Amino acid sequence: MQYNPDSSGKFTIVMNTYRVFGFWETIKEVILYLLSQKPHDDFDKKYGVVTSGVTESSDAGIADETARSLAVGYVPTREVVIRHILQNTTRNLDLQEYSFIDLGCGKGRTLIVAAQQPFEEVIGVELSPLHCKVAETNIDRYLSNTQNPVLCRNVRVSCVNAADFVFPDTNLLIYMYRPFLGPIFKHVAENLRRFQSVTGHRVLIAYSCPVEELMLEEYPGFVKRTEYQVISMDYSWSFWECQAKEPSVLALTEHR
Repeated sequence: MQYNPDSSGKFTIVMNTYRVFGFWETIKEVILYLLSQKPHDDFDKKYGVVTSGVTESSDAGIADETARSLAVGYVPTREVVIRHILQNTTRNLDLQEYSFIDLGCGKGRTLIVAAQQPFEEVIGVELSPLHCKVAETNIDRYLSNTQNPVLCRNVRVSCVNAADFVFPDTNLLIYMYRPFLGPIFKHVAENLRRFQSVTGHRVLIAYSCPVEELMLEEYPGFVKRTEYQVISMDYSWSFWECQAKEPSVLALTEHR
């Protein structure tokens, strides 16, 4: 990511924001960014769930003090951003051969959007027992509403530290929205590298608000395939592939 972009980089960032949000929403994003305000969000009303609100990690009922100190507070991702990431990371993939895993799924918003794609399964991994209960309730509500679009009904939440999660024996599309920091992030990266090396399955990582992406850049076995930087760092993302052996080709258009 360009944290201090030049004039050309700033123009690219504005154009990327336009591609995600459209003209009027981009204007709103610029204004809200300058005012340090969050946009209106109608996701919960649209799908009959409860995913909004911000929760600090200290208020999430996490018993493990070390894990709590490395967790990042819950902030829901905007639906348009999740869809943009999925659209650009699943291109040319047979999603029935992939498990979608949201590490740090919070209240389950991204799981709901992912369930609208034909993944083999959709799994949320969440450390907070409070958020796990909310996510499970949201998923039940969403799947039980026959008016909601659903292509994957195999959706579940695992209440466990991401560092201890056992990945399913399939190709993986990992999603992360700045869920944790430092040692836990490094432990998860090592687990994914080992998983790919042992199983030979493909491991793709969509990392939204990539605050720890320097760790992936320095860590052996991870290759950045593309990145997409917009006005707000919260909505920027990078896309990685874990490849312990021979490199493979991923057809994605880079936006720099």
